[in-house]
Amino acid sequence: ASDLLITMHAIERYQQRVENLPADPVRAALSSPTIRMAADFGAKYVKLGTGQRVVIHDGAIVTVLPIDTWPQTLDRRRD
Repeated sequence: ASDLLITMHAIERYQQRVENLPADPVRAALSSPTIRMAADFGAKYVKLGTGQRVVIHDGAIVTVLPIDTWPQTLDRRRD
């Protein structure tokens, strides 16, 4: 996924839930080699070192979940 899409929603949630940085450093953090490999592999979630989870849907980073949100509690109809 060399052209990994990172939505504005994901950038805003990272700023709210991880660290309030400008958009470009957030894009860099959300397109790390680890996250790119996970997206290529088909992973739906990647846990950040800070504890939040990045949500990947159809090869795009769509949101960043709060630390206390577990993927198994999310609405399964999305899958």
